[in-house]
Amino acid sequence: MKKSLVILASLLYSLTIATPNSSLAATPNNSPAKQNKKQVEEPTTRSDAVIFKVHNIDPVETDGVVSGCDFTVTLFNRTSINFRNFTINMSWDDVVSERFKFDKYVESVMSKEDLIKFKDVIKEEAPTAPLSTSITVNAFGANKQVSVRSHMNSEKCYLMLKDARFNVTPCDIARNVSSLGDMSLAETNECTGLFQFVSTTNPEYYGKFKSISITEEAEQNSIMENQEMTDIDIVIGKIVDNLGVSDNTLNNIN
Repeated sequence: MKKSLVILASLLYSLTIATPNSSLAATPNNSPAKQNKKQVEEPTTRSDAVIFKVHNIDPVETDGVVSGCDFTVTLFNRTSINFRNFTINMSWDDVVSERFKFDKYVESVMSKEDLIKFKDVIKEEAPTAPLSTSITVNAFGANKQVSVRSHMNSEKCYLMLKDARFNVTPCDIARNVSSLGDMSLAETNECTGLFQFVSTTNPEYYGKFKSISITEEAEQNSIMENQEMTDIDIVIGKIVDNLGVSDNTLNNIN
């Protein structure tokens, strides 16, 4: 940054020598440093949660038929909490099967008279059970990442690409002394609120988890960029002021 300012100052100074009567003026309102780019809001993650995602979903075949799913759950602990162990229970609604139930299709193509006539034959189907699985993680410290490979006996692997419902129980945690005052240890059986599921609609799903969200990272980069541009504006302003002094001196000599 300092090297860039020196180069810029040298360049502008050389221009003052080449054109001593130039009338440059600093216009902060029109400066590039004052032009902030509008950012489109995207799904983001919390800075005070254990974020996790389900990925690397691989169908497992038996005799040419999908019978299960291998998958990975990656977690990043952004909290100050050290976990002894916890279990994440996840479930996905089977929206596909609900939409394509055979009895509902039959009802949709039958007349009202036929529906009344065959009402004893056509019975209400039971709701499709959600896809469910659980993983257990042991000894998970603050600011750490872990990946757990697991398996589920179901052919509906595609449902795991959707947003999941989840709860975290049981949960055994040990917090730092600084976060609890005189209490160095706290135990609870439920800590769902400390976790956040990252779905495929979130840009952070497709990269490596970090200690801060991409939104926070973008904000920090924007602050640094604005500060650099402000420093450049200050240098330009000082050089323009010096140009005015140089013009006055030359006019007095003439």
